[in-house]
Amino acid sequence: MASSDFNMLRLEAPRDLLQITDGSPSQEQPVEIANPAVWIRTLVNQQRQAETDLQRLTELCGDTYDKTDKRTREIERAYRTLAEGTRYVYDRINANEKIAEEWIRSELSNAANAYQSLASNLWQAIIERTNEANDRQICQATQLARVNDALSFLAEANAARNQHLANFQGNVELWAAAHQDRVGALEDQLRTARAEIQHLATRIPLPTSAPVPVGPPGWRSPL
Repeated sequence: MASSDFNMLRLEAPRDLLQITDGSPSQEQPVEIANPAVWIRTLVNQQRQAETDLQRLTELCGDTYDKTDKRTREIERAYRTLAEGTRYVYDRINANEKIAEEWIRSELSNAANAYQSLASNLWQAIIERTNEANDRQICQATQLARVNDALSFLAEANAARNQHLANFQGNVELWAAAHQDRVGALEDQLRTARAEIQHLATRIPLPTSAPVPVGPPGWRSPL
């Protein structure tokens, strides 16, 4: 595989719960991401895995898949949060727009936490519906692997958030320093202007008053 191909990542629009239940694919065109960040690769992989695992659960349950069950509601809630994060990235890339740093700082970790909750609850539900001992062991091992993947995703999300927080703080400090420099320059200009005004004032002669004519009582000056 060429290095250029390796640096490209294919991102499909996340499927909604109805599409997963029906086993139908997304109707939207996938997008290609060049040189994606590590956390983007992980997000895409977790989204794909979540869809596959959730479809397996619905197929295993069949008609007994109960959307009113507490664990099922938690699984679907976690999936929607993860899919919303993937949808945001998909929409930004599709529109050729930059992913907002504010989103990375505040929302990426929500997607990572959602996947952790999803993986744990979903595979526990699969384990409880698996009767064969060997199959249960395989499911338990898979659950452990998924949870470890989720922890790695969370660590990557936190690292990305901390990096962007550091960048944000650095930008604020640079802005503050530049602002302080501008204020200092203006203060210097003001002091220089005041000094020049004072210097000019000392060189301008003060006006002298003309003598007032003096006459007898009742006399008025013709001036």
